[in-house]
Amino acid sequence: MPAVELVIVTASLVTVLGYWVRGHSSLPGKHWFLLAILAMDLWLLSVGVELSAPSAACAFGVSRLAWIGFVLLPTFWAFFLYEYALGAKVPRWLVPLCAGFAPALITLAAVTSGWHEKFYGPETKWLMSAEGAYVQSDHGPLFFIAITYLYMVIMAAAVVAGRAVRSANPAVRSFFLKLFAATLIPMVANLAYILGGITLFNTDPTPFSFALSLTLVVWLVADNRWIDVNAIARELLFYNSTDPVFVVDPSGAAIETNPAAADLLAREADPEAPLSAFGELGPIIRYLAVHGSLPDVTDIRLGHRHFAVRAHAISLGAGQKQAGWAVALVDVTVQKIAAEKAIAAEQMQAQFLATVSHELRTPLTVINGALGLLSQGGARVSDAQKARLLAKAIGSSKTLTTLVNDLIDTQSLSSAEFSIDLQPAALAPLVQKAVARAESLQPEKDIRFSCEMPEAVLTVQADAERLGQVFGNVLSNAVKFSAPGGQVEVSLRQSEGMAHVQVSDSGCGIPPGAEEQVFAPFSQVDGSDTKIAYGSGLGMHITRQILDRHGGSIRYVSAPGVGTTFTISLPLVG
Repeated sequence: MPAVELVIVTASLVTVLGYWVRGHSSLPGKHWFLLAILAMDLWLLSVGVELSAPSAACAFGVSRLAWIGFVLLPTFWAFFLYEYALGAKVPRWLVPLCAGFAPALITLAAVTSGWHEKFYGPETKWLMSAEGAYVQSDHGPLFFIAITYLYMVIMAAAVVAGRAVRSANPAVRSFFLKLFAATLIPMVANLAYILGGITLFNTDPTPFSFALSLTLVVWLVADNRWIDVNAIARELLFYNSTDPVFVVDPSGAAIETNPAAADLLAREADPEAPLSAFGELGPIIRYLAVHGSLPDVTDIRLGHRHFAVRAHAISLGAGQKQAGWAVALVDVTVQKIAAEKAIAAEQMQAQFLATVSHELRTPLTVINGALGLLSQGGARVSDAQKARLLAKAIGSSKTLTTLVNDLIDTQSLSSAEFSIDLQPAALAPLVQKAVARAESLQPEKDIRFSCEMPEAVLTVQADAERLGQVFGNVLSNAVKFSAPGGQVEVSLRQSEGMAHVQVSDSGCGIPPGAEEQVFAPFSQVDGSDTKIAYGSGLGMHITRQILDRHGGSIRYVSAPGVGTTFTISLPLVG
């Protein structure tokens, strides 16, 4: 009989494929999948026996017992989809209810139909045809209740599969679409049988459609699509890559973008503009479309990020027409910043060597010259000349000492060696002490000082020595850049919980836009050979670093030819 042969072939195929899955898969829900195959075999066995039954009683009895497999198959299929697609275990209370109680109740109703005729009616017949004998059922109300329950189970499976499609990563969405389609096949076949009377060799096509669904899933496994590592890995790289990727056609128009590229376009591009007009990428896309290759320079900047452009031709094979390009933007922002920092560090090192060599050479020349004259002059050098030469040598020695100390402080600023011991300290005495020291600097310039202190005691948390270094650096600059006979005004005041020390000079002033130079290490606003004041270029840099560690700040206002006012701000205690 053709129908029986189909049953035997289908059952054998499903059993073999189930055995293959058992030995080659350990995915979530595998045990439910294998139980579904077992239920499938049970159902097919019942159908085969029913079709080849020698009598009506045998056919009726087998068709009623077939409900065990009929109910368990969609149940196990739904359980498999739940665990595989949603990644969660089937609730424990649901297993005995759907896999035990419901199948037993429905099968009992079918088996006892001869007593109550509510499942199969009195018109149920055993018919003979050219293809063989089969049962033509007269369906009663209990049958339709059972069918309704089974459709609820199958619909639940479809909902689970549909939910998996909706929430799946784009890289695996195609697999879940196939799984969803396989779930709908038995439902369509059963509806065609019940509503349209469509049969397969005069029998219900539903079990064969379930066998087809199971075979399709096993085929996905055999074809390495259950979890197609290669395809999914490629799609994951496309969808999950943090580097923007564009798929463009031969004309340079964007066909598809990954999320990173879509986000970049949303933030940086005009939504109405084509990809060929997108910032610095546009000219590269236009060049690619015309010449079929990237230009020599492919480093671009989009927004605040730097990218290296890579393009890979898309072709269906050797000799085939080119379908477009996959254009990837490799984010090299970190490397670009690192390169800029390396260049800046190299420039700073060169500037450091130039500054230090220059600043060392000047006082060393003075010291060598003074000592040379003193050692060779003998009696020809008067006492006044000796005193003057010694003063120059001592002054240059102090300059060297200051330079060396500044270099040591600059080095220790970036390490734990630069210690700050904060203690409550009255600010006015520290300022007055620094002013007294500054009055002895370059006495030949005859700089006049004025110092205005408040009556109230202003107390700050400070390292007195380091804060004295701050005031000394600012006052030293004021003296250095003031013309002979100039005036330096120092004042201390408070406002809004802060103490402010102002140092004003009447010197040459600072040109606009030079703040970065003023506080940068080894940097001087006037770097020419004709400058009027020399120094390491470290004093103001160290000053800002020390004030940062005190929770304070320093700023200035200046006008060229008029003078400069530096303001040091520190938080008051209490």
